[in-house]
Amino acid sequence: MAVRDADGRAVDLCLEYANAAARTGHVPGAAPAGGPCGTLWSRTRTAGDGVLAACLDVLNTGLPEHGVFTPARKGAHRTTDREYRAFRLRNDRLMLVLRTDRHARAPERTRPRPDGEDRRDDGSARERLRILADAGALLGASLDREATFDAVTGSVVPSLADGCLLYLADDTGHPVLAALAHGDPRRQRELRDLAEASLPHPDARDGVGAVIRTGRHERGTDVTRALNPSPHPGEGSRTRRRPSPAGPWLAVPVARSGTVVGAMVLVRSGAGRSPFTEEDVRLARELSCRATPAIQNARHHTEQAEVARRLQESLLPRALPDVPGLELSALHHPGQKGTLMGGDFYDVFPSGPQDWTVTVGDVAGKGPRAAALTGLVRHTVRATGRSTTDPAALLRAVNAALLDEPPSTRRFCTTACATLRPDGSGTRLTLVLGGHPHPLLRRSDGTVVPVGHPGTLLGVVSEPRLRTVHHTLESGDLLLFYTDGVTEHRSNDVMLGEAGVHAVLARTPRASAEATVRLLAEEIAAYGPRAPTDDFAVLGVRVR
Repeated sequence: MAVRDADGRAVDLCLEYANAAARTGHVPGAAPAGGPCGTLWSRTRTAGDGVLAACLDVLNTGLPEHGVFTPARKGAHRTTDREYRAFRLRNDRLMLVLRTDRHARAPERTRPRPDGEDRRDDGSARERLRILADAGALLGASLDREATFDAVTGSVVPSLADGCLLYLADDTGHPVLAALAHGDPRRQRELRDLAEASLPHPDARDGVGAVIRTGRHERGTDVTRALNPSPHPGEGSRTRRRPSPAGPWLAVPVARSGTVVGAMVLVRSGAGRSPFTEEDVRLARELSCRATPAIQNARHHTEQAEVARRLQESLLPRALPDVPGLELSALHHPGQKGTLMGGDFYDVFPSGPQDWTVTVGDVAGKGPRAAALTGLVRHTVRATGRSTTDPAALLRAVNAALLDEPPSTRRFCTTACATLRPDGSGTRLTLVLGGHPHPLLRRSDGTVVPVGHPGTLLGVVSEPRLRTVHHTLESGDLLLFYTDGVTEHRSNDVMLGEAGVHAVLARTPRASAEATVRLLAEEIAAYGPRAPTDDFAVLGVRVR
Protein backbone atom coordinates (compact mmCIF):
# COMPACT_ATOMS: atom_id res chain seq x y z
CA MET A 1 0.00 0.00 0.00
CA ALA A 2 1.28 3.48 -0.89
CA VAL A 3 2.41 5.96 1.76
CA ARG A 4 1.96 9.43 0.26
CA ASP A 5 3.23 12.85 1.28
CA ALA A 6 1.21 16.04 1.58
CA ASP A 7 1.50 16.58 -2.19
CA GLY A 8 0.05 13.16 -2.95
CA ARG A 9 3.29 11.55 -4.18
CA ALA A 10 4.17 8.03 -3.08
CA VAL A 11 7.23 8.18 -0.78
CA ASP A 12 7.13 4.72 0.81
CA LEU A 13 5.19 1.46 0.90
CA CYS A 14 3.59 -0.62 3.63
CA LEU A 15 3.81 -4.36 3.02
CA GLU A 16 0.29 -5.82 2.80
CA TYR A 17 1.05 -9.41 1.81
CA ALA A 18 4.11 -11.52 0.95
CA ASN A 19 4.06 -15.22 0.13
CA ALA A 20 6.57 -17.66 1.59
CA ALA A 21 9.00 -17.32 -1.32
CA ALA A 22 9.06 -13.52 -1.05
CA ARG A 23 9.71 -13.75 2.71
CA THR A 24 12.71 -16.06 2.23
CA GLY A 25 15.97 -14.41 3.14
CA HIS A 26 14.70 -11.70 5.48
CA VAL A 27 17.43 -11.02 7.97
CA PRO A 28 16.66 -11.22 11.72
CA GLY A 29 14.99 -8.06 12.89
CA ALA A 30 13.52 -7.16 9.52
CA ALA A 31 10.25 -5.27 9.64
CA PRO A 32 7.21 -7.58 9.73
CA ALA A 33 4.28 -7.44 7.33
CA GLY A 34 2.60 -4.09 7.73
CA GLY A 35 5.81 -2.15 8.33
CA PRO A 36 7.32 0.50 6.04
CA CYS A 37 9.13 -1.10 3.11
CA GLY A 38 11.78 1.62 3.21
CA THR A 39 12.74 0.36 6.65
CA LEU A 40 12.46 -3.29 5.63
CA TRP A 41 14.59 -2.93 2.49
CA SER A 42 17.21 -0.75 4.16
CA ARG A 43 17.73 -3.50 6.74
CA THR A 44 18.16 -6.09 4.03
CA ARG A 45 20.47 -3.75 2.09
CA THR A 46 18.44 -3.80 -1.15
CA ALA A 47 17.23 -0.21 -1.12
CA GLY A 48 20.38 0.91 -2.91
CA ASP A 49 19.66 -1.47 -5.77
CA GLY A 50 16.83 0.76 -6.92
CA VAL A 51 13.87 -1.56 -6.29
CA LEU A 52 12.14 0.76 -3.83
CA ALA A 53 12.67 3.74 -6.13
CA ALA A 54 11.32 1.73 -9.07
CA CYS A 55 8.21 0.78 -7.10
CA LEU A 56 7.60 4.39 -6.13
CA ASP A 57 7.93 5.39 -9.80
CA VAL A 58 5.30 2.80 -10.70
CA LEU A 59 2.90 4.21 -8.11
CA ASN A 60 3.47 7.79 -9.21
CA THR A 61 3.32 7.20 -12.98
CA GLY A 62 1.13 4.10 -13.32
CA LEU A 63 3.68 2.54 -15.70
CA PRO A 64 5.01 -0.95 -14.90
CA GLU A 65 8.71 -1.60 -14.29
CA HIS A 66 10.92 -4.59 -15.18
CA GLY A 67 14.53 -5.17 -14.14
CA VAL A 68 17.04 -7.19 -12.12
CA PHE A 69 18.78 -6.41 -8.83
CA THR A 70 21.39 -8.25 -6.79
CA PRO A 71 20.71 -8.12 -3.04
CA ALA A 72 23.82 -7.80 -0.89
CA ARG A 73 23.63 -9.37 2.53
CA LYS A 74 26.06 -9.33 5.39
CA GLY A 75 28.11 -12.51 5.62
CA ALA A 76 27.01 -13.77 2.20
CA HIS A 77 29.75 -15.40 0.11
CA ARG A 78 27.79 -15.09 -3.12
CA THR A 79 24.62 -13.44 -4.26
CA THR A 80 21.76 -14.39 -6.55
CA ASP A 81 20.19 -12.12 -9.15
CA ARG A 82 16.51 -11.40 -8.68
CA GLU A 83 14.34 -10.36 -11.58
CA TYR A 84 11.48 -8.08 -10.63
CA ARG A 85 8.31 -6.79 -12.23
CA ALA A 86 6.24 -4.08 -10.56
CA PHE A 87 2.63 -3.20 -11.46
CA ARG A 88 0.25 -0.63 -10.02
CA LEU A 89 -3.18 -1.93 -8.95
CA ARG A 90 -5.61 0.96 -8.68
CA ASN A 91 -4.00 4.12 -7.25
CA ASP A 92 -2.55 3.01 -3.94
CA ARG A 93 -1.70 -0.68 -4.34
CA LEU A 94 1.37 -2.17 -5.98
CA MET A 95 2.25 -5.74 -6.87
CA LEU A 96 5.95 -6.68 -6.86
CA VAL A 97 6.79 -10.04 -8.43
CA LEU A 98 10.28 -11.41 -7.69
CA ARG A 99 12.02 -14.25 -9.47
CA THR A 100 15.24 -15.82 -8.20
CA ASP A 101 17.13 -17.59 -10.99
CA ARG A 102 20.79 -18.56 -11.31
CA HIS A 103 20.53 -17.95 -15.04
CA ALA A 104 18.72 -14.60 -14.73
CA ARG A 105 19.85 -11.93 -17.13
CA ALA A 106 20.01 -8.31 -16.13
CA PRO A 107 17.80 -6.43 -18.58
CA GLU A 108 17.59 -2.69 -18.57
CA ARG A 109 14.81 -1.20 -16.51
CA THR A 110 12.00 -1.04 -19.02
CA ARG A 111 8.61 0.59 -19.20
CA PRO A 112 6.06 1.10 -21.97
CA ARG A 113 6.40 4.02 -24.35
CA PRO A 114 4.79 7.33 -23.31
CA ASP A 115 1.27 8.04 -24.46
CA GLY A 116 2.40 10.34 -27.25
CA GLU A 117 4.32 7.67 -29.16
CA ASP A 118 2.80 5.39 -31.74
CA ARG A 119 2.30 1.80 -30.62
CA ARG A 120 2.34 0.33 -34.10
CA ASP A 121 5.76 -1.24 -33.42
CA ASP A 122 4.39 -3.09 -30.37
CA GLY A 123 3.32 -5.95 -32.61
CA SER A 124 6.69 -7.65 -32.29
CA ALA A 125 6.58 -11.17 -30.98
CA ARG A 126 8.98 -10.28 -28.16
CA GLU A 127 6.81 -7.44 -26.90
CA ARG A 128 3.64 -9.49 -27.06
CA LEU A 129 5.23 -12.39 -25.24
CA ARG A 130 6.31 -9.95 -22.54
CA ILE A 131 2.76 -8.63 -22.24
CA LEU A 132 1.40 -12.17 -21.92
CA ALA A 133 4.06 -13.06 -19.35
CA ASP A 134 3.28 -9.96 -17.28
CA ALA A 135 -0.42 -10.75 -17.48
CA GLY A 136 0.19 -14.32 -16.29
CA ALA A 137 2.12 -13.04 -13.27
CA LEU A 138 -0.70 -10.65 -12.38
CA LEU A 139 -3.60 -13.02 -12.97
CA GLY A 140 -2.13 -15.88 -10.95
CA ALA A 141 -1.23 -13.81 -7.91
CA SER A 142 -4.49 -13.85 -5.94
CA LEU A 143 -7.89 -15.46 -5.49
CA ASP A 144 -9.34 -12.27 -4.06
CA ARG A 145 -12.11 -11.12 -6.36
CA GLU A 146 -11.35 -7.39 -6.40
CA ALA A 147 -7.59 -7.95 -6.77
CA THR A 148 -8.21 -10.36 -9.65
CA PHE A 149 -10.51 -7.95 -11.46
CA ASP A 150 -7.92 -5.18 -11.01
CA ALA A 151 -5.27 -7.56 -12.36
CA VAL A 152 -7.34 -8.14 -15.51
CA THR A 153 -7.46 -4.41 -16.31
CA GLY A 154 -3.85 -4.02 -15.20
CA SER A 155 -2.77 -6.71 -17.65
CA VAL A 156 -3.52 -4.42 -20.62
CA VAL A 157 -2.89 -0.93 -19.15
CA PRO A 158 -0.67 0.65 -20.33
CA SER A 159 0.99 -2.10 -22.40
CA LEU A 160 -1.81 -2.46 -24.95
CA ALA A 161 -4.25 0.34 -24.12
CA ASP A 162 -4.46 3.55 -22.12
CA GLY A 163 -7.62 2.43 -20.34
CA CYS A 164 -9.62 -0.74 -19.75
CA LEU A 165 -13.11 -1.55 -18.49
CA LEU A 166 -14.09 -5.04 -17.39
CA TYR A 167 -17.78 -5.95 -17.57
CA LEU A 168 -19.20 -9.21 -16.22
CA ALA A 169 -22.73 -10.47 -16.81
CA ASP A 170 -24.85 -10.84 -13.68
CA ASP A 171 -27.47 -13.54 -13.04
CA THR A 172 -29.95 -11.72 -15.30
CA GLY A 173 -27.47 -11.32 -18.16
CA HIS A 174 -26.97 -7.57 -17.66
CA PRO A 175 -23.36 -6.33 -17.95
CA VAL A 176 -22.02 -4.93 -14.67
CA LEU A 177 -18.81 -2.92 -14.39
CA ALA A 178 -16.36 -5.02 -12.35
CA ALA A 179 -13.14 -3.00 -12.71
CA LEU A 180 -11.78 0.06 -14.49
CA ALA A 181 -8.23 1.33 -14.99
CA HIS A 182 -6.54 4.17 -16.87
CA GLY A 183 -2.97 5.40 -16.82
CA ASP A 184 -4.10 9.03 -16.50
CA PRO A 185 -6.06 9.78 -13.26
CA ARG A 186 -8.02 12.60 -14.92
CA ARG A 187 -9.06 10.46 -17.86
CA GLN A 188 -9.84 7.62 -15.47
CA ARG A 189 -12.35 9.87 -13.72
CA GLU A 190 -13.85 10.81 -17.10
CA LEU A 191 -14.07 7.17 -18.08
CA ARG A 192 -15.72 6.24 -14.79
CA ASP A 193 -18.24 9.07 -15.15
CA LEU A 194 -19.08 7.80 -18.61
CA ALA A 195 -19.40 4.20 -17.39
CA GLU A 196 -21.71 5.25 -14.57
CA ALA A 197 -23.87 7.31 -16.93
CA SER A 198 -24.05 4.65 -19.65
CA LEU A 199 -24.98 1.18 -18.42
CA PRO A 200 -24.60 -1.22 -21.39
CA HIS A 201 -27.81 -2.92 -22.44
CA PRO A 202 -27.67 -6.72 -22.94
CA ASP A 203 -29.73 -6.44 -26.14
CA ALA A 204 -27.74 -3.57 -27.68
CA ARG A 205 -26.84 -4.12 -31.33
CA ASP A 206 -23.26 -2.98 -30.74
CA GLY A 207 -20.78 -2.53 -27.93
CA VAL A 208 -20.53 -4.54 -24.73
CA GLY A 209 -24.04 -5.98 -24.92
CA ALA A 210 -23.49 -7.32 -28.43
CA VAL A 211 -20.05 -8.73 -27.58
CA ILE A 212 -21.40 -10.67 -24.59
CA ARG A 213 -24.41 -11.87 -26.56
CA THR A 214 -22.58 -12.93 -29.74
CA GLY A 215 -19.05 -13.70 -28.55
CA ARG A 216 -17.59 -11.55 -31.35
CA HIS A 217 -15.23 -8.60 -30.87
CA GLU A 218 -16.05 -5.04 -31.93
CA ARG A 219 -13.97 -1.95 -32.67
CA GLY A 220 -14.77 1.73 -33.05
CA THR A 221 -13.68 5.33 -32.53
CA ASP A 222 -16.39 6.53 -30.11
CA VAL A 223 -16.29 4.74 -26.76
CA THR A 224 -19.94 5.62 -26.11
CA ARG A 225 -20.87 2.99 -28.71
CA ALA A 226 -19.06 0.39 -26.62
CA LEU A 227 -21.22 1.32 -23.63
CA ASN A 228 -24.50 1.59 -25.51
CA PRO A 229 -27.29 1.70 -22.90
CA SER A 230 -30.10 1.11 -25.41
CA PRO A 231 -31.11 -1.83 -27.61
CA HIS A 232 -32.04 0.63 -30.38
CA PRO A 233 -29.35 1.94 -32.75
CA GLY A 234 -28.25 5.51 -32.08
CA GLU A 235 -30.51 6.02 -29.06
CA GLY A 236 -27.64 5.71 -26.57
CA SER A 237 -25.77 8.68 -28.06
CA ARG A 238 -28.95 10.83 -28.10
CA THR A 239 -29.57 10.24 -24.38
CA ARG A 240 -25.95 10.84 -23.31
CA ARG A 241 -25.71 14.05 -21.29
CA ARG A 242 -21.97 14.51 -20.83
CA PRO A 243 -18.87 14.53 -23.06
CA SER A 244 -16.87 11.33 -23.38
CA PRO A 245 -13.16 10.61 -23.81
CA ALA A 246 -12.34 10.42 -27.51
CA GLY A 247 -10.18 7.70 -29.04
CA PRO A 248 -10.23 4.19 -30.49
CA TRP A 249 -11.78 1.33 -28.56
CA LEU A 250 -11.83 -2.45 -28.79
CA ALA A 251 -14.26 -4.78 -27.01
CA VAL A 252 -13.46 -8.49 -26.77
CA PRO A 253 -15.47 -11.26 -25.09
CA VAL A 254 -14.36 -12.84 -21.84
CA ALA A 255 -15.16 -16.47 -22.57
CA ARG A 256 -14.10 -20.03 -21.86
CA SER A 257 -15.28 -23.27 -23.44
CA GLY A 258 -17.81 -21.37 -25.52
CA THR A 259 -19.44 -19.62 -22.55
CA VAL A 260 -19.21 -15.81 -22.54
CA VAL A 261 -19.17 -14.35 -19.03
CA GLY A 262 -18.31 -10.74 -19.84
CA ALA A 263 -16.44 -8.29 -22.02
CA MET A 264 -13.22 -6.34 -21.81
CA VAL A 265 -13.18 -2.85 -23.35
CA LEU A 266 -9.79 -1.38 -24.29
CA VAL A 267 -9.55 2.37 -24.85
CA ARG A 268 -6.87 4.57 -26.37
CA SER A 269 -7.27 8.20 -25.32
CA GLY A 270 -6.32 11.43 -26.99
CA ALA A 271 -6.40 12.84 -30.48
CA GLY A 272 -4.42 11.07 -33.16
CA ARG A 273 -4.14 7.75 -31.33
CA SER A 274 -3.69 4.79 -33.65
CA PRO A 275 -6.64 2.41 -33.98
CA PHE A 276 -6.50 -1.17 -32.78
CA THR A 277 -5.04 -3.53 -35.39
CA GLU A 278 -5.81 -7.17 -36.12
CA GLU A 279 -2.69 -8.11 -34.15
CA ASP A 280 -4.06 -6.08 -31.21
CA VAL A 281 -7.34 -7.96 -31.51
CA ARG A 282 -5.56 -11.33 -31.40
CA LEU A 283 -3.50 -10.28 -28.40
CA ALA A 284 -6.53 -8.84 -26.58
CA ARG A 285 -8.49 -12.04 -27.16
CA GLU A 286 -5.57 -14.12 -25.91
CA LEU A 287 -5.39 -11.96 -22.78
CA SER A 288 -9.14 -12.30 -22.21
CA CYS A 289 -8.91 -16.08 -22.60
CA ARG A 290 -6.17 -16.18 -19.98
CA ALA A 291 -8.14 -13.88 -17.71
CA THR A 292 -11.33 -15.95 -17.79
CA PRO A 293 -10.10 -18.82 -15.57
CA ALA A 294 -8.74 -16.33 -13.04
CA ILE A 295 -12.07 -14.45 -13.03
CA GLN A 296 -14.10 -17.64 -12.62
CA ASN A 297 -11.80 -18.98 -9.90
CA ALA A 298 -11.99 -15.70 -7.99
CA ARG A 299 -15.79 -15.63 -8.25
CA HIS A 300 -16.10 -19.24 -7.10
CA HIS A 301 -13.67 -18.61 -4.27
CA THR A 302 -15.67 -15.59 -3.14
CA GLU A 303 -18.92 -17.57 -3.25
CA GLN A 304 -17.41 -20.45 -1.28
CA ALA A 305 -15.93 -18.04 1.25
CA GLU A 306 -19.35 -16.44 1.71
CA VAL A 307 -20.97 -19.85 2.22
CA ALA A 308 -18.26 -20.71 4.76
CA ARG A 309 -18.75 -17.41 6.56
CA ARG A 310 -22.50 -17.84 6.83
CA LEU A 311 -22.17 -21.45 7.97
CA GLN A 312 -19.59 -20.41 10.57
CA GLU A 313 -21.93 -17.70 11.83
CA SER A 314 -24.74 -20.25 12.16
CA LEU A 315 -22.58 -22.25 14.59
CA LEU A 316 -22.33 -19.30 16.99
CA PRO A 317 -25.03 -17.44 18.93
CA ARG A 318 -26.35 -14.40 17.09
CA ALA A 319 -25.93 -12.36 20.27
CA LEU A 320 -24.93 -13.05 23.85
CA PRO A 321 -27.85 -13.06 26.29
CA ASP A 322 -28.36 -10.44 28.98
CA VAL A 323 -27.57 -12.32 32.20
CA PRO A 324 -28.50 -10.55 35.46
CA GLY A 325 -25.41 -9.75 37.53
CA LEU A 326 -22.93 -10.76 34.81
CA GLU A 327 -21.01 -9.09 31.98
CA LEU A 328 -20.40 -11.22 28.88
CA SER A 329 -18.10 -10.60 25.95
CA ALA A 330 -16.98 -12.99 23.22
CA LEU A 331 -14.74 -13.07 20.16
CA HIS A 332 -14.48 -15.58 17.35
CA HIS A 333 -11.60 -15.35 14.88
CA PRO A 334 -12.16 -17.49 11.77
CA GLY A 335 -8.47 -18.02 11.07
CA GLN A 336 -6.85 -17.80 7.68
CA LYS A 337 -9.08 -16.18 5.11
CA GLY A 338 -10.58 -18.78 2.84
CA THR A 339 -13.31 -21.35 2.48
CA LEU A 340 -12.44 -23.73 5.36
CA MET A 341 -14.68 -23.47 8.41
CA GLY A 342 -13.08 -24.00 11.79
CA GLY A 343 -14.31 -26.03 14.72
CA ASP A 344 -14.04 -23.45 17.51
CA PHE A 345 -17.28 -22.34 19.14
CA TYR A 346 -18.85 -20.80 22.23
CA ASP A 347 -22.38 -20.61 23.61
CA VAL A 348 -24.30 -19.22 26.58
CA PHE A 349 -27.90 -20.20 27.31
CA PRO A 350 -30.32 -20.51 30.24
CA SER A 351 -30.54 -24.01 31.73
CA GLY A 352 -32.91 -23.44 34.62
CA PRO A 353 -34.78 -20.75 36.56
CA GLN A 354 -31.49 -19.28 37.87
CA ASP A 355 -28.79 -21.28 36.06
CA TRP A 356 -26.85 -20.38 32.94
CA THR A 357 -24.70 -22.81 30.96
CA VAL A 358 -21.47 -21.69 29.31
CA THR A 359 -19.60 -23.82 26.75
CA VAL A 360 -16.42 -23.17 24.80
CA GLY A 361 -15.01 -25.90 22.59
CA ASP A 362 -12.83 -26.92 19.68
CA VAL A 363 -13.61 -29.74 17.25
CA ALA A 364 -10.50 -31.16 15.57
CA GLY A 365 -9.93 -30.27 11.93
CA LYS A 366 -11.40 -27.79 9.49
CA GLY A 367 -13.89 -27.81 6.67
CA PRO A 368 -17.45 -29.09 6.29
CA ARG A 369 -16.99 -32.17 8.49
CA ALA A 370 -15.59 -30.13 11.36
CA ALA A 371 -18.42 -27.63 10.94
CA ALA A 372 -21.02 -30.41 10.97
CA LEU A 373 -19.59 -31.89 14.18
CA THR A 374 -19.37 -28.43 15.74
CA GLY A 375 -23.10 -28.05 15.14
CA LEU A 376 -23.65 -31.54 16.60
CA VAL A 377 -21.72 -30.68 19.77
CA ARG A 378 -23.40 -27.33 20.30
CA HIS A 379 -26.92 -28.65 19.75
CA THR A 380 -26.26 -31.72 21.92
CA VAL A 381 -25.23 -29.48 24.81
CA ARG A 382 -28.32 -27.32 24.35
CA ALA A 383 -30.70 -30.27 24.09
CA THR A 384 -29.22 -32.02 27.14
CA GLY A 385 -29.18 -28.76 29.08
CA ARG A 386 -32.99 -28.75 29.09
CA SER A 387 -33.03 -31.66 31.51
CA THR A 388 -29.88 -31.17 33.62
CA THR A 389 -27.54 -28.45 34.83
CA ASP A 390 -24.69 -30.86 35.55
CA PRO A 391 -21.75 -29.96 33.25
CA ALA A 392 -20.34 -33.49 33.49
CA ALA A 393 -23.63 -34.95 32.24
CA LEU A 394 -23.60 -32.50 29.33
CA LEU A 395 -20.08 -33.54 28.29
CA ARG A 396 -20.91 -37.24 28.56
CA ALA A 397 -23.83 -36.66 26.21
CA VAL A 398 -21.46 -34.92 23.77
CA ASN A 399 -18.99 -37.81 24.05
CA ALA A 400 -21.72 -40.35 23.26
CA ALA A 401 -22.93 -38.29 20.28
CA LEU A 402 -19.42 -38.11 18.83
CA LEU A 403 -18.86 -41.86 19.25
CA ASP A 404 -22.13 -42.53 17.42
CA GLU A 405 -20.67 -40.93 14.30
CA PRO A 406 -19.32 -43.27 11.59
CA PRO A 407 -15.58 -43.99 12.04
CA SER A 408 -14.78 -42.29 8.73
CA THR A 409 -16.17 -38.95 9.95
CA ARG A 410 -15.44 -39.23 13.68
CA ARG A 411 -13.42 -36.41 15.24
CA PHE A 412 -12.41 -35.67 18.80
CA CYS A 413 -13.36 -32.48 20.59
CA THR A 414 -12.19 -30.44 23.59
CA THR A 415 -14.85 -28.62 25.58
CA ALA A 416 -15.08 -26.52 28.72
CA CYS A 417 -18.55 -26.56 30.23
CA ALA A 418 -19.72 -24.54 33.22
CA THR A 419 -22.94 -23.56 34.96
CA LEU A 420 -23.31 -20.21 36.68
CA ARG A 421 -25.90 -19.43 39.37
CA PRO A 422 -26.01 -15.91 40.81
CA ASP A 423 -26.98 -15.78 44.51
CA GLY A 424 -26.81 -13.31 47.34
CA SER A 425 -23.15 -13.99 48.19
CA GLY A 426 -21.82 -14.01 44.61
CA THR A 427 -22.03 -16.36 41.65
CA ARG A 428 -21.61 -20.11 42.07
CA LEU A 429 -19.45 -21.73 39.37
CA THR A 430 -19.53 -25.44 38.51
CA LEU A 431 -16.89 -26.33 35.91
CA VAL A 432 -15.85 -29.47 33.98
CA LEU A 433 -13.08 -29.71 31.37
CA GLY A 434 -13.12 -32.31 28.61
CA GLY A 435 -9.52 -32.08 27.41
CA HIS A 436 -9.81 -28.30 27.17
CA PRO A 437 -7.30 -25.59 28.24
CA HIS A 438 -7.81 -24.25 31.76
CA PRO A 439 -9.93 -21.11 31.97
CA LEU A 440 -8.16 -18.32 33.84
CA LEU A 441 -9.80 -16.62 36.81
CA ARG A 442 -8.82 -13.01 37.49
CA ARG A 443 -9.86 -12.05 41.00
CA SER A 444 -10.94 -8.50 41.81
CA ASP A 445 -7.56 -7.88 43.51
CA GLY A 446 -5.70 -8.69 40.25
CA THR A 447 -4.65 -12.23 41.17
CA VAL A 448 -4.82 -14.59 38.16
CA VAL A 449 -5.13 -18.37 38.63
CA PRO A 450 -6.11 -21.31 36.38
CA VAL A 451 -9.24 -23.21 37.38
CA GLY A 452 -10.47 -26.72 36.65
CA HIS A 453 -8.90 -30.16 36.34
CA PRO A 454 -7.80 -31.70 33.03
CA GLY A 455 -10.19 -34.25 31.61
CA THR A 456 -10.27 -36.71 28.73
CA LEU A 457 -10.78 -35.63 25.14
CA LEU A 458 -14.35 -36.19 24.01
CA GLY A 459 -15.05 -38.63 21.19
CA VAL A 460 -12.13 -40.95 22.00
CA VAL A 461 -13.20 -43.37 24.77
CA SER A 462 -16.62 -44.43 25.97
CA GLU A 463 -15.99 -43.45 29.61
CA PRO A 464 -14.06 -40.17 29.72
CA ARG A 465 -12.49 -38.98 32.97
CA LEU A 466 -14.31 -35.79 33.97
CA ARG A 467 -13.74 -33.97 37.27
CA THR A 468 -16.11 -31.31 38.57
CA VAL A 469 -14.83 -28.26 40.48
CA HIS A 470 -16.79 -25.60 42.36
CA HIS A 471 -15.89 -21.95 42.96
CA THR A 472 -17.63 -18.83 44.17
CA LEU A 473 -17.11 -15.78 41.99
CA GLU A 474 -17.28 -12.42 43.74
CA SER A 475 -17.98 -8.94 42.43
CA GLY A 476 -15.22 -7.87 40.03
CA ASP A 477 -14.00 -11.42 39.33
CA LEU A 478 -13.56 -12.38 35.68
CA LEU A 479 -13.44 -15.89 34.18
CA LEU A 480 -11.81 -16.14 30.75
CA PHE A 481 -12.42 -19.15 28.48
CA TYR A 482 -10.38 -19.62 25.29
CA THR A 483 -9.39 -22.26 22.75
CA ASP A 484 -5.87 -23.39 21.88
CA GLY A 485 -5.78 -21.17 18.79
CA VAL A 486 -5.00 -18.33 21.25
CA THR A 487 -2.13 -19.97 23.11
CA GLU A 488 -0.64 -21.62 20.00
CA HIS A 489 -0.31 -18.37 18.03
CA ARG A 490 3.39 -18.03 17.22
CA SER A 491 6.04 -15.39 16.81
CA ASN A 492 9.36 -16.74 15.50
CA ASP A 493 8.29 -20.26 16.54
CA VAL A 494 7.55 -19.12 20.12
CA MET A 495 3.94 -19.64 21.18
CA LEU A 496 1.98 -17.00 23.07
CA GLY A 497 1.07 -19.71 25.58
CA GLU A 498 -0.98 -19.54 28.74
CA ALA A 499 1.64 -17.14 30.14
CA GLY A 500 0.79 -14.60 27.45
CA VAL A 501 -2.92 -14.74 28.29
CA HIS A 502 -2.04 -14.59 32.01
CA ALA A 503 0.02 -11.42 31.40
CA VAL A 504 -2.88 -9.66 29.68
CA LEU A 505 -5.21 -10.42 32.60
CA ALA A 506 -2.60 -9.31 35.12
CA ARG A 507 -2.26 -5.96 33.35
CA THR A 508 -6.01 -5.31 33.42
CA PRO A 509 -7.15 -6.00 37.01
CA ARG A 510 -10.33 -3.93 36.86
CA ALA A 511 -11.16 -4.05 33.16
CA SER A 512 -14.65 -5.00 32.00
CA ALA A 513 -15.28 -8.25 30.15
CA GLU A 514 -15.49 -6.38 26.84
CA ALA A 515 -12.25 -4.45 27.44
CA THR A 516 -10.41 -7.59 28.55
CA VAL A 517 -11.41 -9.55 25.45
CA ARG A 518 -10.50 -6.61 23.22
CA LEU A 519 -7.07 -6.19 24.83
CA LEU A 520 -6.39 -9.91 24.46
CA ALA A 521 -7.28 -9.69 20.77
CA GLU A 522 -4.87 -6.76 20.38
CA GLU A 523 -2.14 -8.75 22.13
CA ILE A 524 -2.66 -11.67 19.76
CA ALA A 525 -2.56 -9.39 16.71
CA ALA A 526 0.64 -7.67 17.89
CA TYR A 527 2.41 -10.84 19.00
CA GLY A 528 3.51 -12.15 15.61
CA PRO A 529 4.38 -10.70 12.20
CA ARG A 530 1.33 -12.35 10.64
CA ALA A 531 -2.31 -12.64 11.60
CA PRO A 532 -3.29 -15.91 13.33
CA THR A 533 -3.82 -18.68 10.80
CA ASP A 534 -5.79 -20.87 13.20
CA ASP A 535 -9.30 -20.07 14.33
CA PHE A 536 -9.94 -19.33 17.99
CA ALA A 537 -12.74 -18.41 20.37
CA VAL A 538 -12.62 -16.31 23.55
CA LEU A 539 -15.39 -15.77 26.10
CA GLY A 540 -15.14 -13.51 29.14
CA VAL A 541 -17.59 -13.65 32.06
CA ARG A 542 -17.32 -10.96 34.75
CA VAL A 543 -19.37 -10.59 37.91
CA ARG A 544 -20.77 -7.09 38.27
